[in-house]
Amino acid sequence: MARNDGKYPRIMIIGALGRCGKGATESCLAAGIPEESILKWDMAETSRGGPFSEIADVDILLNCVYLGVNRAPPFITLESLSTPNRRLRVICDVSCDPNSENNPIPVYSGYSSFENPTIPASGNPDGPELRIIAIDHLPTMIAREASDEYASLLLPSLLKLRNRETEGVWARAEQTYRQRVSELS
Repeated sequence: MARNDGKYPRIMIIGALGRCGKGATESCLAAGIPEESILKWDMAETSRGGPFSEIADVDILLNCVYLGVNRAPPFITLESLSTPNRRLRVICDVSCDPNSENNPIPVYSGYSSFENPTIPASGNPDGPELRIIAIDHLPTMIAREASDEYASLLLPSLLKLRNRETEGVWARAEQTYRQRVSELS
């Protein structure tokens, strides 16, 4: 806080309503960041398409969105961040797929690691230094919680496997599989 004039950092969490975003919010609160310093964005806020100038006005961006197959406008670009008044200093890209055409944070091209947790943004945007946390297996840091959550979501479907021809998720999986196979022909 000393480097921030004694103020708590302003944090934006994109994907705040998902499991990862909720976990990011809980982590910020557990670290002592007050709720009013956390800006929570989700699909309603990003539906207008980026880049979003509001991102430059926070200190830390946590990108927790699920990267789907459909391309969407980026949340930020090097151009949108190239301003001397930019507050943003750290981006933690939990989604972490810098080489995907669907990457909404196209300001870096490599990965960081637990040994070297930050990398500089590509292209040296104007303004203060910008560091990226892009550890491609960051969600595995809470493996037990992730495993428990996944198991609780999977179990109801496994219990319906016996009726896979007619049961929701299994019937949809079969339909999707057959559709994708037909596209290969």
